[in-house]
Amino acid sequence: MLRAIEKALNTVTTPLSRVLRHIAGILLLVMTLIVVAQVLFRYILNIPLSWTDESSRFLMIYMTYLCLPFVYLTDKNIAMTFVTEILEKKTPRLFAFLTLLAHIAAIIVFAVWIKFGWNFFETGSVMADSLPIPMFVVYIIPPVMMAITILYAVQKSIAAMRAMLGDFEDVSQTAKTAGLFEAPAATEEAPEQEPKQTQSLASETAA
Repeated sequence: MLRAIEKALNTVTTPLSRVLRHIAGILLLVMTLIVVAQVLFRYILNIPLSWTDESSRFLMIYMTYLCLPFVYLTDKNIAMTFVTEILEKKTPRLFAFLTLLAHIAAIIVFAVWIKFGWNFFETGSVMADSLPIPMFVVYIIPPVMMAITILYAVQKSIAAMRAMLGDFEDVSQTAKTAGLFEAPAATEEAPEQEPKQTQSLASETAA
C-alpha cells in the first residue's frame, strides 16, 4: 500500500518539479538580462534604471522557491553527507528512521512557514516601491511553494517508512530524475577517448 501511495504521489510531484525548475531557469535568465541592462544603463549610458534592483530581487525570490520542490525531491540541498553515507551503508533501517524524523520535522517547519507567509500575504495590499504591482504578488509565493513542498516531504516520508520495513527500492526514481539534469559530457567523452588511445598504442607498437 505504501508503494501505491508513493507511486501516486510521484506521478504528480516529479513532472511538477521539472516544470517548476524550468520556469525558475527562465526567471534566472530574465534576472540576468535585467542586471546586465542596469549595468549598461548606469555605467555606460549614465541613465540608471529605478526598477531593476527591485525586479531582480523579486525574480530571485520566485526562482528560489520554484526550485525548492526539485531540490527536495532529488536531495540536492547542501548537506554534509559523510556521516549519513556511513549510516545508510551500515544500518540502513536506522538511517531510514532518522530520515523519517527529518521529513516530519521539515513538514512542521513548512507548516509554520505557511502560517507566517500567509500573514505577510494578507498585508501585501501596498504597492511595490518602483514597480506597479502589489506586494502580495511577491508574498504569495512562499506559502504556496511550502504547501507544494509538503507533498514532496510526505512522499519522501513514505519512502523512508518502506525502508524501515526492509523495502529499499527507489520507487520514485529520484536518482534517475536528478541525473536527467546533470551534464553527461564527462561520461560520454570517456568512451570516445578509449578508441583513440587504443589506436595510438597500436601505431606505436607497429612502429
